[in-house]
This record gives sequence, C-alpha cells and structure tokens, in this order.
Amino acid sequence: MRSIIPLALVLIFVLMPISAHARVDIIPHMVVIEGRDRSSEVTIINLSDEVNTYALDILNYRQGNNGAYETLDGPLSPDFDPEKIVRMSPREFTLIARAKQKVRLSLRKPADLPEGEYRFHILAVGREEMPEERVTGEKQVSVKVNVGVAIPVIIRHGDLSATGKLTDFKLVGSTKSPSQKPEFQFTALREGNASTLGRVEVFWSPDGGSANYKSIGFITNFNLFTEITERKGAITLSELPTSGQLKIVYSDTESKKIYDEIVITP
Repeated sequence: MRSIIPLALVLIFVLMPISAHARVDIIPHMVVIEGRDRSSEVTIINLSDEVNTYALDILNYRQGNNGAYETLDGPLSPDFDPEKIVRMSPREFTLIARAKQKVRLSLRKPADLPEGEYRFHILAVGREEMPEERVTGEKQVSVKVNVGVAIPVIIRHGDLSATGKLTDFKLVGSTKSPSQKPEFQFTALREGNASTLGRVEVFWSPDGGSANYKSIGFITNFNLFTEITERKGAITLSELPTSGQLKIVYSDTESKKIYDEIVITP
C-alpha cells in the first residue's frame, strides 16, 4: 500500500495545478459489467484546445470506511488480476482539440473464476508533458504538468445481490456544518456480496403533503464497495427545513432500485 486518496467517482491526478488546456474526461464515470457481458466501452474526451496524446493504465484501490481509497501494489482480489484479464483497445492514442476516442474493454475471464464482484480503475493520462511558466523569487522556471482521470470498473460474476439502509439521520444548520451550509448527515449501511452504487436525495414537503415534495439536495456516486459495510455521508441542502416532512430516498445509480426510503419530521 502506497498512499491514501480522497474518494471521488472521478479522480484527478496532477503534478502541478491543472491548466485549462490540459483537461481530459472519461465517459461514463463508472462501468459495470455483469451477467453474460464480456465487454464494454468508454469514451476519452480531450476537453482542451490543443492536441494531446493519452495512454490508459490500470490502478487498484481499496476503499476505507471513511470513503477514501488506499492505493494497492497489486490487485484488490488475488482471483482477478485486471492486467491479465482485461484488454483495452486502443491503449494509447492522440486526440485533436475537443475530440473523442472510444476504447473497448474486453474480458478474458478464467474458467475457474470464483463467483463475486471484482473492481479496478482505468486511468487516462496525458503522455506528453506540457510546460508551464512559474515564477520563484527572481527566477522564472518551466515546470511540467501531467493530468489524468480515473474511473472505477466493476465486474459482477455470478449470482450477486446487495441491500442498503440509511440510519443516524441529522439535520445540521449552516453555523455548525463543515460546509457552512445546511446539511443532512447520515450513515449508509450495506449487506450482501455486491456493492451499493448509491444516490441519496432529500425531498421536503413544507406542509407535510405527499404531493408537495421538492428536492432540496442530493449526492451521487455514494458507493459502498464490497470492502466496507458502512459509510458516513453529508448532503448540502438548498435550505434548512423547519416544518413539514422530509423524504430521503437511497437508490442505485445503475439499476434505479430503491434501497431505502424514509420519511421523518425536521
């Protein structure tokens, strides 16, 4: 294990602050391959106004209970080495400004692969280092910038399932929250042999009528991967409810399955 990286569906890796011309993205921001599927596609987008060369790499992380990633020296599971099982084509390419490149992901699953969920990350990184000027004291120096974006790829093999639940709810005013805005704080729980790939949304009905709910905040990519069974979260709210009813919906971002739905009074 080498380092700890804050959790995000999209991870930005930089050696220096990102310049506007060095932007890149991967669509979609998460890939799930399951059932009989053996392949999928992602699209790499050069968001800059210049030509850039990109290469794809594989990274392995373990999620912690605080939502952070630990970088691993090898695969997350000894049964699934993505370097041996996954093929990406093309793996290196050059894109003109604002251009896109489709990349095919193909699996070569071993015949004896145990039932389970497996995960790795794809990193798209610029191969060409881009000079930027920095002034240090009386000297002006040229530094190099490398920018990359990583997304999780989840492989589900066999009969898998997961359930989710919300607990420990708390409404926090702007003067007491880390964001200095109203927040809905909660804990998400996971059970089963698959990840919960969650979206949690808060709805408010000021007068308590079920037909008058309006969304006042949500969080996406709130994932509990199979390494963890609980994770704390906080949703920034557009306003602080003081009456009526709150409805909180915890759903799967892929299948839209509702894990949990609760109604509480502020």
